[in-house]
Amino acid sequence: MNEPASGRHYALARMTARPLGLLLLVLAAAIAACGAMGFLADPALGWSEERTARDFEYMLHSAGITAMAAIPFLLASWRVPVRLGRREALFVVSTIWIAMGLFGAIPFVMGAKMSWADALFEAFSGLTTTGATILTDIEDRLSAPLHMWRMATHWLGGLGIVVLFVALMPGWGMGGKRLFQSEAAGPQTGGISPRIRDTAKKLLLIYCSITAVQVSALWLAGLPLFDAVTHAFSTIATGGFSLKNGSIGEYNNLAVELTILVGMLLAGTNFALFHRFRSEGPKVFWSSPEFRVYVLLVSGATLLITSDMLFNATHGLGDALRYSSFQVVAIMTGTGFGTADYEEWSTLSRSLLLILYFCGGMAGSTTGSMKLIRIMIIVKVVVNEIRLGFRPTLVAPIRIGKTPIDETIVRGTLAYALIFMGTVMAGALAIASLDAVDLTTAIMASLACVANVGPGMGAVGPTENYAFFSDTSKIILSFCMLLGRLEFFSLLSLFVPGFWRR
Repeated sequence: MNEPASGRHYALARMTARPLGLLLLVLAAAIAACGAMGFLADPALGWSEERTARDFEYMLHSAGITAMAAIPFLLASWRVPVRLGRREALFVVSTIWIAMGLFGAIPFVMGAKMSWADALFEAFSGLTTTGATILTDIEDRLSAPLHMWRMATHWLGGLGIVVLFVALMPGWGMGGKRLFQSEAAGPQTGGISPRIRDTAKKLLLIYCSITAVQVSALWLAGLPLFDAVTHAFSTIATGGFSLKNGSIGEYNNLAVELTILVGMLLAGTNFALFHRFRSEGPKVFWSSPEFRVYVLLVSGATLLITSDMLFNATHGLGDALRYSSFQVVAIMTGTGFGTADYEEWSTLSRSLLLILYFCGGMAGSTTGSMKLIRIMIIVKVVVNEIRLGFRPTLVAPIRIGKTPIDETIVRGTLAYALIFMGTVMAGALAIASLDAVDLTTAIMASLACVANVGPGMGAVGPTENYAFFSDTSKIILSFCMLLGRLEFFSLLSLFVPGFWRR
């Protein structure tokens, strides 16, 4: 006789309570650590010691609330064996991300006195590395501890909360692999190591190493230590939050811009290539078809926009290269940093940037959007269908380079692209029905959040923010961010009735 549905759901909740409880403890520790790191801010540079001390206490209170919330989950899972199948893994990953956003919003509610809608928007924007903000005055609204937490949410979500969990927490076995696969960005065609925990640990080591190098480089480029640490978090995670109202452009420092530009390019590269670089050398990068497309697309878009600026005589050669290269990489990787207001550029330049919103970086990177490997697969499918029109007996598998792509990956890629576009349009329609905004703003706000880019065009352009949206729209956009970061399938599975039936 089949087990009643209520019994199955109860067993599922108990089995998945342990990872959620452990992750809440990790989140509590991170909140407390960010509160302490707020003291890195130099009072001589204008940081208020009184606000730092006050909000440090708020951060400790937030950490305490989060840690206390973990206790019921840990008690509920006491002596319950964790056997995570594919269904359980999808449920765990989705609930973990929702919980991280909910509890990650507490410091903003307590310290910055934000409404819950604003705090949730900011927290989800940080964890999903979207970089959209509701803050109209970033510099004055947040103290140093809250700035550190805001930027650290990028770093935690960039590599993946579950990846960090699998790397740090032993003993999950096949369950860890399923968790990892449920959160991994882009089509999965291979790993670094046969053991999933080894893969997660190596990814974490690469992530931390690049972050440390970025901090040092930004500090040497002239940023204060606090600014260097926070912007390194934001860069490597391709998040886009900044300490400045004018983003990176406000520093007006070419060395800082070049350092961040290189950091964004590295963050948009498949981290598995960095691991293989140690044994195979530099050739490993150019031997990757996806990496070649990545480099050629960045170079091509930069040259076209630079040429357009020169043709319209809006900038000299040096400034044209400086601004175009930075914005191309910032938009394509989904970082969203700004050094120029691209809303003032020509229609051609803005159209090229709009195309980059859909691209993203490589699979296995910290970038958002569709990922280049999916774009390449879709193009291959279209070309194949055209060839079949005049050669109907042709049998030609989809290949990327010399590697044939499994039919399940091709099918999943086409489904992903359809869901991506459908979500963007559904989000735009929902926003347009709730707020009096123009078509460009509605579509670009939805696209920027689904693609995890942050700034869009129209009223949500690079010099604007999302504060004017209603609370309901902010919640919808937060959900769009989460859908985009989890690449739809994990979260949408929970809304399918068959998911809850064996």
